[in-house]
Amino acid sequence: MNEEVKIVNEFDHNNHHFKIGVSADGQVSVYVDNETKAHHGYHFPGVIQIPKGIELDGQMILRLPIDCDDAIKEGISKLKAE
Repeated sequence: MNEEVKIVNEFDHNNHHFKIGVSADGQVSVYVDNETKAHHGYHFPGVIQIPKGIELDGQMILRLPIDCDDAIKEGISKLKAE
């Protein structure tokens, strides 16, 4: 199975830049600002749940609202087909 992470969306939220990536096994990765280390989470409609959380500006973020459900599903499908 392909272990590549495909970036499917980028957006700015609360003065931070987020990149959302997916892998063929369905894992969702969240990159914040210029970090190269991903925070891993689970995709649910309209949100990514991040079990270990992301600390931003002194607050722990466990849920990240998103508007890219279709892009996540399409990215996973494309990687599975490779």
